[in-house]
Amino acid sequence: MPSLSTACRIETAARLRQLIAEPPALMKKRLQTQIDAHCKTIIEHASVCAVGFAEASIGIHYLNVRHYPVVNAQGTDIVLTWPAGKARPSALSTDEAHACSLFFIMPGIGFALRANGRCVIELTPHGIQLQFTAQTLFLHCSRAKVRAQFWAPRPDPVAAPGARGQAELSDAALDFVRRASYLLMLTRNPDGSTELSPRGDPDGFVLAADRRTLLIPERPGNKVACSLLNILAVSEVSLSLLIPGASTALTISGQAWLTADPDHLHPLAINGKVPALAIVLEVAQWQLQHCPELVEAGLWQAQTHLEDGAIASFPKMLAEHMNGTGLLGKATTLVVDAVVKHDLKHLY
Repeated sequence: MPSLSTACRIETAARLRQLIAEPPALMKKRLQTQIDAHCKTIIEHASVCAVGFAEASIGIHYLNVRHYPVVNAQGTDIVLTWPAGKARPSALSTDEAHACSLFFIMPGIGFALRANGRCVIELTPHGIQLQFTAQTLFLHCSRAKVRAQFWAPRPDPVAAPGARGQAELSDAALDFVRRASYLLMLTRNPDGSTELSPRGDPDGFVLAADRRTLLIPERPGNKVACSLLNILAVSEVSLSLLIPGASTALTISGQAWLTADPDHLHPLAINGKVPALAIVLEVAQWQLQHCPELVEAGLWQAQTHLEDGAIASFPKMLAEHMNGTGLLGKATTLVVDAVVKHDLKHLY
């Protein structure tokens, strides 16, 4: 692969929008400020909640909400238990609020709930609790998991959890990148608010240009481009790469920028479809993180997966999330259903 050049670097929102068109006006209604019935359904059926913090020193963590159910979810408040056996990062203090984002994953279900806001750590008689106040909540479609074949477990990698480094990825870390098919990416805007957004593709979709630089393709999405706009404003990014079925995650943080360089986009093509752009991540630090809760929560155990019809469909949830349960919500369901079916047939 040619050495990375900044000649085709994307530096403005206007240039970004030349490559990714503005989303339909309807998408603006996807953001909610209150936990509605559908948000609550996802929270109650989730088995894992990813929690990403603005501070790279805290990073992205996974909570088993199957065995440690959400304590409270109403209004703007979500209270999670931090399990007693799970080490709490020293930077996650009890005397200040932290900007963070939640990502609720249901077993066997592709779509998810994303929530952005702030949290505080409380020491209660029942143990440590993460008390989260949502600023925005919205539903995320299943395309990343479909592309990643997220529900098909792979062998756990031979890696040493706890191994870490700076600037250059080790052989074990590079091997993990070559095998990962899914990731969560944490970005933040100038106000400090965070976004935790998924990416997924066939195994090894993140390419290592060298030990210090990764390329992440940007596939067709909802066009809102929150993460990309955040990167234009604030370059600090954290990734948590996953291998479905594995109890290890690879966390990487560093400086990110966007490129439209054809020489670097063509190797990222799938089915002849070249992405319009890619995210370049310059590695600052990395860690192979032991995450037994991913397996213990039963994410990849078929017997824990929700059956069809156990919860409402994504089109119904999203339509009513945006337009309520009345006639407008029902009419919107038909539109969303058609869009979702089209998107799942055109993943690239």
